[in-house]
Amino acid sequence: MKVQADPDYLLLHLAPPVGRLNDPNGLLYQDGVYHAFYQHSPLPPEKAVFWRHATGTDVSHWEDRGSAIAPMNWYDKDGCYSGSAFLTDDGEHEFFYTGNVKDTEGNREAYQCFFTSGKGGVFEKSPENPLISGPERGYTAHYRDPQVIEREGSLWMVLGAQREDGTGAVVVYRSADRRAWDFAGEIEFSDPALRSLGYMFECPLLLSLPDQESGLVKDVLIFCPQGVGSGGGQAGSADRCGYVVGTLAGLYFEVETPFSELDAGFEFYAPQVFVNAPTLPGSALLMGWMGMPGEDAQPSVRQGWVHTLTYPRELTLRGGKLFQRFARQLDEVVPLRSFNPENDADWEGLAHCSRFRLRGTVDVSEPATLLLMSVGKNLRLTFSRDSVVVDRGRTRYKKPGAVRTCALPEATVRTFDLLVDASTMELLIDDGAASFTGRVFFATEERELLLTGPRFEGMPFSDVQVGTFGESAGWGEETNV
Repeated sequence: MKVQADPDYLLLHLAPPVGRLNDPNGLLYQDGVYHAFYQHSPLPPEKAVFWRHATGTDVSHWEDRGSAIAPMNWYDKDGCYSGSAFLTDDGEHEFFYTGNVKDTEGNREAYQCFFTSGKGGVFEKSPENPLISGPERGYTAHYRDPQVIEREGSLWMVLGAQREDGTGAVVVYRSADRRAWDFAGEIEFSDPALRSLGYMFECPLLLSLPDQESGLVKDVLIFCPQGVGSGGGQAGSADRCGYVVGTLAGLYFEVETPFSELDAGFEFYAPQVFVNAPTLPGSALLMGWMGMPGEDAQPSVRQGWVHTLTYPRELTLRGGKLFQRFARQLDEVVPLRSFNPENDADWEGLAHCSRFRLRGTVDVSEPATLLLMSVGKNLRLTFSRDSVVVDRGRTRYKKPGAVRTCALPEATVRTFDLLVDASTMELLIDDGAASFTGRVFFATEERELLLTGPRFEGMPFSDVQVGTFGESAGWGEETNV
């Protein structure tokens, strides 16, 4: 079966043409073109990790460009692991990544490497590789995921690391030319709780954003601690993705916002921001992996593919907290129109719809529910005064957990923005103060989808707008994506 013919395959999201996808890598924008790379294993479960390349003139339509680099050199023979893009002053693209090497007994070696894209889009690994061989003293070979940025008048390489005592860390190298790198040290946090937060810090992402409330520029460090355990005692992966906010002076990070999850859902990991992306002032364009380490046994595997990336989101800082909203291009690709929840015909108009966006306001004086149904399979979204609960327990995929709860400041009214693309769900709550991301596998046949809400006195949903796309039927004209 052709992968793209799978009813679970996606239209608005970047998914592999075949095989396994994981972390986004090397995101950048230049001359009207978005470039997205990602970790790719063509023949899962074999994890021969390549970098695969896709481009688009927007963030909703992606064209596969094939593999950029393959694990074919002595310093990356067991995987071209995650990394980042750097746009030089003369407009050249450079990409930094970790070469993974294992011996016959599984012992790991890590090398920091780079490649370039030359004329004609030909990718070439540097003959200078590796730039950094192995970890510094005091750290294990779990030493990877370089982000290269300009900061404090020099070039920094930020790496995720594991100390020899089995705890996670972030380390920094400095360079004048992006070729010769000197070890600067480890980022020290004022919050001692970060010292024992998991056994490895993966995919560090350091950026600065103005706080829209205070006007002050703050440092934000997004990273993925492994081995933390499930958030809030909920069933789920032991790996998390979150952030801290504060001020980084040299290598000392004064933490003002303690570690907070970036997403409360089932699958969200290893996000990156696009280098040079056109965004509103004070924002960054972020895209993450809609997957989790070690969680590959999803229904789509039988169709020859697994995992996808999130729809890109605009990231802003407000009151020391990160907010997310869908990239504004979504408004153009999926135009919204008014929807009357008290009109049965409008509900019926969403029958047969497996790809849609629903946005509105919900009165949570009493709990209110959206129920997405497909031949006995359903996803339940429950909004209440102090939380939102997402329950996928009656779908075809429930690992590593069926229910996620996000505690929220008490309120009587909430806003929501829900994007469903076949087997994906992205839910933004209260103007992006909270988000839920995850895979939702409904029935593969008779994909009739209905939304229902409690019809007690006064319908709780108001100011609702809806847009459909793809093969949707029954609601106006289809959007051609």
